[in-house]
Amino acid sequence: MQYVYLAVSPSFVVGSDGYIYEGRGWMSVGAHTKGRNTVGYGVAFIGNYTAHLPSQYDMELLHHHLVKCGVSNGFLQNNFTILGHRQVVATTNCPGDSLYSEITTWEHYKVRRMLYLEM
Repeated sequence: MQYVYLAVSPSFVVGSDGYIYEGRGWMSVGAHTKGRNTVGYGVAFIGNYTAHLPSQYDMELLHHHLVKCGVSNGFLQNNFTILGHRQVVATTNCPGDSLYSEITTWEHYKVRRMLYLEM
């Protein structure tokens, strides 16, 4: 079976320019976590966050705008879970060590390793 992917795989992308960009959005299935795309949304931060974090403003865009939009419009449940990409895809260090460490302090973060499915 051959798959055709759109240019942007995650649901949303947080730019380093103070904007959130819609990738696949709330209404379409993303292509960010092989075998798990139908059970969540993917948000990517533009940049390399192995040694440093995105700006505080960029992280607040996610918390105070995108998440609130998702909850208030019924796309996210109030008890949603945040996972780092590396918890879902075994072959990546994404989102980078610094950003992953930051994510582990966020309210909805869950400590879990999910099964990576080969397809």
